[in-house]
Amino acid sequence: MMVGQDVNAFRLRLRAAASLDELHALCRENSEALGFQYFVYALRVPTHFADARLIMVDGYPPGWVKHYIEQAYFDADPVMAYCAQHVVPVCWSDLILEPASQGERMMQEAATFGLRDGISMPLHSPQGELGILSLAVDAAPDKARAICQNALAHVQVLTGYFHEAVRRVSGLLHNGSPNLTPREIECLRWAADGKTSNEIGQLLALSESTANFHLNNAMRKLDVVNRQQAVAKAALQGLIQPRPF
Repeated sequence: MMVGQDVNAFRLRLRAAASLDELHALCRENSEALGFQYFVYALRVPTHFADARLIMVDGYPPGWVKHYIEQAYFDADPVMAYCAQHVVPVCWSDLILEPASQGERMMQEAATFGLRDGISMPLHSPQGELGILSLAVDAAPDKARAICQNALAHVQVLTGYFHEAVRRVSGLLHNGSPNLTPREIECLRWAADGKTSNEIGQLLALSESTANFHLNNAMRKLDVVNRQQAVAKAALQGLIQPRPF
């Protein structure tokens, strides 16, 4: 079991890591210290709705990720469904599975690969990314559940640091979002609420043509073809958000 001093030391080593391979080795070491044999960190980067970029640090049993993708289990995965809606970790044994569902079949097949139980921690970033750190164990139910329960607090703390490290070594910190002006963001925010250019102009004390000017500039910076796509992409990347703050 890791203690506070170990967690802090691990955090500092994450900050010093210079590659995904180094992060892979650190995640394996951390997983084993907590009693797990397997791990994976998956980061969905919101480049497009239809086909987002995926970055993985894969320490799962050989063949499982390939099988998972071939079976399109991401559409039925109960862990993914949980992580999309929550911000706290979950033990897999606490998930409620619909009998005879594809999700239940997926979890049963995962167990045959050695992923008998585990813990997953979602991270929803300000940039619109979804990161999920999962640690898995191949052990009898009672022992596996105890390992997962004991690791909850540690995984919750460490996931944020691991996410930052993955973003850094993957170059995401330097591939910034389009540099929209405050006025362009205001116009996009109102467009997201269905306002026309004329209405946006009235709300912001601008002429309709000036509102269109800012919206067109935002479209150009976002590399999109219309304002609907501009709104969608800006929201996807966390560039526009509801007020306040």
